[in-house]
Amino acid sequence: MDFSQLKTALEENAALKQEVSELTETNNRLMSQQFELERLRQLYELDQNYLQYEKVAARVIANDTGDWFQVFRINKGSADGIEVGNNVMAGGGLVGIVTDTGANYATVRSIIDDSSRVSAMAMQSGDTCLVGGDLTLYKEGRLRISNIKKNADVKEGDRIVTSNISSAFLPGILIGYATDITVDSNQLTSSGYLIPVAEFDSLQEVLIITQVKQTGDTTGE
Repeated sequence: MDFSQLKTALEENAALKQEVSELTETNNRLMSQQFELERLRQLYELDQNYLQYEKVAARVIANDTGDWFQVFRINKGSADGIEVGNNVMAGGGLVGIVTDTGANYATVRSIIDDSSRVSAMAMQSGDTCLVGGDLTLYKEGRLRISNIKKNADVKEGDRIVTSNISSAFLPGILIGYATDITVDSNQLTSSGYLIPVAEFDSLQEVLIITQVKQTGDTTGE
């Protein structure tokens, strides 16, 4: 191969590498757009499931250090009608509650945070329970359910939603599914676990319900 042929081969190789790089970049961009469209589709479906509530969409812009979004910040605030006590949803249901606002941001405490308590009930039977946040337990993908009356009809796979008697959360928002319900040692109550419908390791967009429970309590329950 003479010099001119070598030069041509090198130029063709460089052009091919550039083409591969551009195709890879285009493919990555298309995949990113596809993932975003899927997230927005899920957000739209969630919005349609709760048409009784007015909502504002927001992006998650920061979270506390760690693997989970137990406390995080969104890019909407009081200027957008967000206020302390607003309930927050993502994925298939409840994520948490707004605890602080600025003009253009708000802070959300999620239901997996150790301090979180949510008064809930089994949708099928109406029996009440309490969903408690537990970061250690959430490493197994679940939270604890307690305060179930011994004779209550809460079964494996029952849909657990926010209850009418909650002081901080609006009623009927799906939290997750009951599992491993057993009678407590006191023989008076039962407890078990809940598999949350929201995923707290990859929150990117959320819906904020702009209505606030009348008590305005953000401490939970």
